[in-house]
Amino acid sequence: MGHKLTELKVENFKSIISEEFDISDYTPMVGYNNAGKTNILESIKWVLQKSTLKLNHFNNPEIPVIVTAKIDGITEELLANLNQGHRNRIEPFLDNETISIRRTQPLPNSTAAQIRLEVFNPQAAEGEDEWQPNPAGIDNAIKALFPDPIHIGAMENSEEDVSKFKTSTTIGKLLSEIIGPIEEQYGDQVRNALNGLKDILDADGQHRAPELTAFDEQVNGKLDAFFPDINIKVHVPTPELKEVFTKGTIKVYENQNEIGTDVSALGHGAQRAIQMTLIRHLADLKLNAGEQTTTTLLLIDEPELYLHPQAIEILRESLKILSTQGYQIIFSTHSPFMITEKDVANTILIRKNQQLGTHKRNSLKSAIPTVEQDAQHQLTLMFALSNSSNILFSERAILAEGKTENKLLPFLVNTISNRTLALNKCALVQQGGSGNTKKSMLVLNTMDLPCKAIVDLDYAFKHGVSDGFLQANDPDIAACIAELAILAPANGIVLDNNLPTNKNSSMSAAEAFALLAQRPNIQQNILNLKAKMQAQGIWIWTKGTIEKHLNINGKTEQVWARFTNDIETNGIEATLPNDHAEVRACINWVLN
Repeated sequence: MGHKLTELKVENFKSIISEEFDISDYTPMVGYNNAGKTNILESIKWVLQKSTLKLNHFNNPEIPVIVTAKIDGITEELLANLNQGHRNRIEPFLDNETISIRRTQPLPNSTAAQIRLEVFNPQAAEGEDEWQPNPAGIDNAIKALFPDPIHIGAMENSEEDVSKFKTSTTIGKLLSEIIGPIEEQYGDQVRNALNGLKDILDADGQHRAPELTAFDEQVNGKLDAFFPDINIKVHVPTPELKEVFTKGTIKVYENQNEIGTDVSALGHGAQRAIQMTLIRHLADLKLNAGEQTTTTLLLIDEPELYLHPQAIEILRESLKILSTQGYQIIFSTHSPFMITEKDVANTILIRKNQQLGTHKRNSLKSAIPTVEQDAQHQLTLMFALSNSSNILFSERAILAEGKTENKLLPFLVNTISNRTLALNKCALVQQGGSGNTKKSMLVLNTMDLPCKAIVDLDYAFKHGVSDGFLQANDPDIAACIAELAILAPANGIVLDNNLPTNKNSSMSAAEAFALLAQRPNIQQNILNLKAKMQAQGIWIWTKGTIEKHLNINGKTEQVWARFTNDIETNGIEATLPNDHAEVRACINWVLN
């Protein structure tokens, strides 16, 4: 897409005390009910479309509401497509294809004249105010870039959006798309019909209806007694072609009924389905559209409301199309179906408390560079964490490295706590390997999302010291390495830098660590390592791997299915007589 809003700062608007938001082409906002997501959408609409704010729009009625927006992508090509007047208003304030605007209302119920739209002046001289108030024509120039936003609320009736022609409604946008082709194809025919109607109903029509003429004569006969020099004629104006379309609406036909009903006769679910279907059709039309000189903001509260999962996915793809075809999509959601792996990084996490009001957590996109400076490693970390959009809808996260953990931990959580991961407000994040554990934990903590990790025993030896969780001269690590040196020759285990390796070895490195874990003389050392790592938020399996604690061999669907069936049939104590306490301890630890 071309130009768009990229940054937003909101001050004193409803539940927002002061917060800044980064905005992309397709921006999901995630947060619990009443966190203030709708207030963010309303503030975006207000900065672009002036209206008078009332008392309930002010967080503190004694100070102004201020909303600042940065618009990026105002290229020379875009300027060339604007009319000269709008171009002249915008061009002096451009800085590297960017313009910043700020709308301010000083007090509740201020007059329209008291509401200021200021523009940042990058050419301001030293000592001069960088914000220029109310430059002539700037409101209309900004409107040329951003027409009236479409704002679709969550719980409000969808009838108006799908049945009343306005520039800000979906049906209005759709009808605007088809007016041109219809006018080109049928314009002369429709105009002839309207002219014939005009000839009958117009006050000066050539073949005026005799009933209208009779009415005129009767009234004028009575009017002559009051004003002898005045005559009147009834005039019925005939609409232009475009005016006809302003009466366009939607009729609903149910069960093959030939008589259509108004959308208002339907329930909220059906209205929402029609509304989102029209948005999808608008997206399809836009795929074939030409170059856009404007960007329309589509602001939606919970677009997934009332829709089943498959419909949500179809809607998401439609909105994604629109976000590349002259629309900027900003929406609140409670559904992970609305957010793909590519969207996780740009998703805004919204929270609210008494001290900060409505505020954002760090996004994945902003958190990762603070942890990982290398760009390629950033991409790897982003991919690993973006695989789970559930982290956006949770209050804590569990990092797990193996296939078995990711397959069976949700089942074990539900079995032991009697609540699913979702009900525990917990997300399971699959890392695909333990190497990123520390960085992933730092990223999630930067996002203000508490997390813990579950890893195999070998993590303590391979990464415990390098990641800073254990001391370089840790005595328990030293004791285990000494035991490995004794264990390796007798079992054909190849060591690399004192640790088991898969290469040319009689067993895998994981099996070698599991064998080490069985040695009686280092049991206490392993328990010591477990305690040290647990204090850092990392759980290590003292038998080497989770499979050893669950008494399963293999990592296949068949093995996992047999295990879950045994637990459901016999209970966890009978299935895991020697390990159920350890498994319970792990699950209770990650959930608390």
